[in-house]
Parts: sequence; C-alpha cells; structure tokens
Amino acid sequence: MLTSHIGTVLKQAVTTFSSKEMFFQNLEILKALLDKTTAEDVNLHPQFMTEGLWQRSNKAPVTYVDIYEDYNVTIGIFILKPDMKLPLHNHPQMHGLIKVLGGKLKVTSYSLNTEKTQQIDSKTPGLTKFVTAERCAETVVEAHSDCCMLEPEVRNLHEIESVGGPAAFIDILAPPYETTIPGHGVRKCSYFRVLREVAPGVFRLQEITSPSWYWTDSFPYTGPELS
Repeated sequence: MLTSHIGTVLKQAVTTFSSKEMFFQNLEILKALLDKTTAEDVNLHPQFMTEGLWQRSNKAPVTYVDIYEDYNVTIGIFILKPDMKLPLHNHPQMHGLIKVLGGKLKVTSYSLNTEKTQQIDSKTPGLTKFVTAERCAETVVEAHSDCCMLEPEVRNLHEIESVGGPAAFIDILAPPYETTIPGHGVRKCSYFRVLREVAPGVFRLQEITSPSWYWTDSFPYTGPELS
C-alpha cells in the first residue's frame, strides 16, 4: 500500500525528532515535505472555511484536530474563526513548524536569550513572572506559502492570528508539552502580554493566565489512516 503524503510527513517528523543523528538534514527534509502539504492531504472539512460555522453562538473560536502524539513530537491542526488568534504563548526549548492549509495567518513572534535581551535582563534580575524578548518581523502566510519555523531560541514566543476569514494550519511541535526539560521540570504552555518597549525592538512581557476569550473544541482526524 502506498504511503499517503501526510503519512510521509509523520514518518519524517518522527525520524527528525527522535534522534540527533543528521538532525539538521532531516529537519530540512521535513520542512520541504511540509511546504507541499495541503488541506486535501489531511481531508480538512470544507465547513471549517465557511464563516457560517463560526457564527454559531455555542461554537468555540478555535478547533483542534489531533493527528498524532508520542514522546518526541505532536502533530495537529488548528482552525481559527475569522479575526481570532492564539494568544501570545511560549514553546519552552521546542521546535515548532506551521503550515497554512487554508486562509491567511499573521504570525507575531519574539525571541528570548538574544544579546539585546540579556543586556536588559542583567539590570532586572529575579523577576520570574516577567521576560524580556526581542520582537521579530511579522510574517503573513497563506496556503501557498512555505512553512514557518519557530526554534528553541528564536521566535519561541508567538501569537498567531487569522486574517480576513477563517484560517487553518498544521502544527508540528517537538518535544511535546508536558515532557521534561532536563534540570528544569515539565514543559508547560505559558501565556504572556506585552507591557512596554524597554529598548528599540525589545519588549517586557508579563506571564498571565490563559485569556478568557480563548478556548477550543475538538474535531476528529478524518484524513488518511496513519500507521
């Protein structure tokens, strides 16, 4: 039996993130495969790209489709209502790959641990609920765009917003949340708000609880069978 495209993506993701051997070469292969991934490859239901669905009073503003998870990688699909966003959040020492399947997204991201942020943080130690981060250029991506990559030290805090209508994207995270960072404990998703600009392009952020306007529901994966 021929392997589906999404099946090939899954196998490459597991290969990439389950071993350090040839990591960067495998990551480039994964990115190239993800660049070619479409809504048809995962059988994304057309209803999600119609505005009528999102106007229902009891509909969550974000739907998540769980495709695969093990100790090394999580793969799923986020679908956002028009002008909705995933709040500014972090990926602690994680890689993230985002490929739009439908609609348009604006990705606003920040980097921790840059030379600029270290200079600021050296003056204000011990504030555990605050971080300093350097803002990166905003990225607008559509279904024909290449995937975005968020790295452990670069663009690892980010906000993802649908633009002009519903938007759907496939999301690959490695390692998953709730896995252990050696010497630091369990990976948790933390949310942030921007407080102020403390230097050109450098911002102070405060950790907050998950915003009340953000919640999700789920929908079963209906794409090709994955082994």
